[in-house]
Amino acid sequence: MKLGTLAGVNRNLAVYSDTSDSIHIEGVVRTKFDVMQRSDPHSALSYMKLKRFEAERKMEPGRKIVITNKSHNNFKPSNVTRQQMYTTKAEREEKLQNKRTRLDADAVESMILRAFKKHQYISQKHLVSITGQPEAYLKEFLHKMCVYNQKTPHKNTWELKPEYRYYETDNPGPSEES
Repeated sequence: MKLGTLAGVNRNLAVYSDTSDSIHIEGVVRTKFDVMQRSDPHSALSYMKLKRFEAERKMEPGRKIVITNKSHNNFKPSNVTRQQMYTTKAEREEKLQNKRTRLDADAVESMILRAFKKHQYISQKHLVSITGQPEAYLKEFLHKMCVYNQKTPHKNTWELKPEYRYYETDNPGPSEES
């Protein structure tokens, strides 16, 4: 490909390809500018220094290994997490005391029934705080004794199954009148 003007093409610059039998226009140059170096020798030398410096800088590796004689003990590996570093001894002891332990099944069932005497629908989070049992352990009892509501009026709450309820339902059925 060559850049030049063709005869009869409005004297605009065009990019053309020249084969042995024909010439094809590949494109037209819309904007052209020429860059010329200053003629004084001082600017030419400074320009060459600048280019040499840029080329040398690009050839250097991005990271360098620096060997020092003195040892640096900045990092000491340990098994302590950041959260453990900033908690006080009293906070750690309190957390250990508040750790939930499993009670026997009868005690947990009675706590659940007592909670449902106060409220008909209770969220799982509230039940965990009332009973003080681990969530997974409490869930076993909830699946056995309760029904999980997923619809709007009492969404994401638990309700006792009919065989565990102590109260009467709103619709007792047809009454006998004589």
